[in-house]
Amino acid sequence: MIRLLVRLLLLVAIFPALPAPPSAAETGIVITEEVQLKLADAFMAEGEYYRAVTEYKRFLFLFPDAEKADYARFRVGLAHYRGGEYETAAQTFATVRETHGTIGYAADSGYFEGLSLWKLGRFDRAGTAFDGVVATDPASEYAPLALLGKSLVSFDAKNIPGCRSELVRFLSSYPEDSRADNVRETIALLDKNQPLPRKSPVLAGVMSAVVPGSGYLYAGRTGDGITALIVNGLFIAGTVVAIHQENYAVAAIVGGIGLPFYVGNIYGSANAATKWNIGVRKDLRGKIAVSLDHRF
Repeated sequence: MIRLLVRLLLLVAIFPALPAPPSAAETGIVITEEVQLKLADAFMAEGEYYRAVTEYKRFLFLFPDAEKADYARFRVGLAHYRGGEYETAAQTFATVRETHGTIGYAADSGYFEGLSLWKLGRFDRAGTAFDGVVATDPASEYAPLALLGKSLVSFDAKNIPGCRSELVRFLSSYPEDSRADNVRETIALLDKNQPLPRKSPVLAGVMSAVVPGSGYLYAGRTGDGITALIVNGLFIAGTVVAIHQENYAVAAIVGGIGLPFYVGNIYGSANAATKWNIGVRKDLRGKIAVSLDHRF
């Protein structure tokens, strides 16, 4: 108890000698447009997209009439896009584009709106957004990119002639562009691979129905074809032998067990042909991306 009283007395004696705390005016941080925008940009550069969105929105709230307000609005959409929030990004870019027409960040927003819609698999709307960039601001750096984007959107929508048409349109509109040679190489690549080689899923299924495993061989799946042939062959042979021996119960059991393998062999072969077609398309898509030498 005595020790506690001593400590209290010491505090009372010392307290008047302590310096007064600094005033709020001395410690406060003045938030200017420049400071707030640099903070948002810093979060963006670090990949902290959610926090970047918050700070850009804070900037717009504090300085709605600032000279760089359009920049901040565009960066909100870009942060959503880079963060994988494509739905919100598309909506944000559309708002900026519709608000500013052909000025400010309209072309930038239209281009990234197209990319966002493309990521969402909305190919028609993505193509429309890309067309809008070219129509409203053909001199923008994003206009030729929009044509390249639309060509790949057409390819992803299984419209290969449309893909080629957009590349030809690119050469016609921007013949002096540094990517013109890449575009010519891509057109040659498309011409070389048309029509795309294709395996018929129906034919693969019919082949495996007649000779189990043959549809897999047709679809380029040799290992699966041999396995299907052996397994189904054993079940069929077992069923036939049991019937010849008039052991119908065993024949029914063996045949019943083997039936799912036989049906699976048919559907599996058809699916293998479908995957083969998808693989051919993906392979060409990858070659086109390399040929254009641009990441979207």
